[in-house]
Amino acid sequence: MSEIQQMPDPEKVKQTIAKAHRACLEMELAGLELQEIIDQLERNIREQRLQRLRRLKQVS
Repeated sequence: MSEIQQMPDPEKVKQTIAKAHRACLEMELAGLELQEIIDQLERNIREQRLQRLRRLKQVS
């Protein structure tokens, strides 16, 4: 019993690769957007800390 393996449809392979590539790009974009949000939050935290320390310095 030998099975004959069929070659995948080249057009289907091309579509699958295109979908995978698009999904990869979307994931990269989402990662970069998330990193931008994280950076912004970290900047806000640093700015709040800086303001708090400056206020404390003025009081003492």
